[in-house]
Amino acid sequence: MSENQKKYTLIDGLTLQPHDIGSKRIVRAAWLDDEEVPGAPYFDAVWVVDDIPEGPEEHSHDFEEYLGFMSGDPSTYDLGCTVEFEVDGDVIRSTKNCILYVPAGVKHCPFRVLNVTRPVLMYSGGPNVNYQRKYEDGTYRKN
Repeated sequence: MSENQKKYTLIDGLTLQPHDIGSKRIVRAAWLDDEEVPGAPYFDAVWVVDDIPEGPEEHSHDFEEYLGFMSGDPSTYDLGCTVEFEVDGDVIRSTKNCILYVPAGVKHCPFRVLNVTRPVLMYSGGPNVNYQRKYEDGTYRKN
């Protein structure tokens, strides 16, 4: 690395994902992956502004992932909605700030966000440099 080359990267704009275009349910807040910064882990954040009655279909990853929801009101841990996760055959619900940790290979989704009364920050990430879902048929897809 040359003396003038920086060891950090600031991303101060948004990279919209294909499913962002025209969405009335989410507003992109942040996106980071190997395409944005070579070698960077994946991180995703969106503001949920309306119900998501059915999230992505069941899938798994070859890496650990976390999925979190945070109240848009800093005075409370109450989300102002109900989040519902399907993980490894179980249905988990929360109405509070929460983070779900999903180990590599564990099937998860769909998730739902219901009865939204105010914006909720939804975020996810993992150590993999490129976000890809592995489906039952063995195929991988980014979205």
